[in-house]
Amino acid sequence: MSDTTTPATPPASARGWRWLLVASLALNLLFIGGLGALWLKGPPGPGHWGPSQTAFGLMRFSRELPPERRDAVRRHLKEARQDLKALRAEVRDARSKASAVLASPDYTPEAMQAALAAVAAADNRVRDSGTSALMKSIGELTAEERQKLAAAWNRRLDRDRGRKGKADKDALLNDDAPDPPEPPQ
Repeated sequence: MSDTTTPATPPASARGWRWLLVASLALNLLFIGGLGALWLKGPPGPGHWGPSQTAFGLMRFSRELPPERRDAVRRHLKEARQDLKALRAEVRDARSKASAVLASPDYTPEAMQAALAAVAAADNRVRDSGTSALMKSIGELTAEERQKLAAAWNRRLDRDRGRKGKADKDALLNDDAPDPPEPPQ
């Protein structure tokens, strides 16, 4: 006699649940991977959001000051903001011109050097303007407030070093760097 039974295939609803389970597992792995990357690398730095590198946390630090002191410290940074926007536009223009020189069919090293010098000069104008505003703001601080700001800067530097998970390469390469402390005995 012949076997008239057909091979057993799971019902359509069971196959649907299987694909749903696979999709759910894939999403969970993606989510866990993102959390793991955030845990290892830390949140994005100032380039993504938060205070600028020039301010170096002075705006955040000023939140702890009384309102009248806060306004005096922030005034210089706020005044420099418009100038910095114009200077940043100059940097973008200089970088755009350097890119055009690089892609030009008439490329010469001298033209590229001049374009890069223009980018460096524009970057320096931004840095100088930001530093000037920062110095004026720091000039508004009392000695005690400057000590607190220095401690906040050191905490930020330590956190940034720890986030990278690596020793400071410059200190490792520098023979004049102090030796690490010896463990207690």
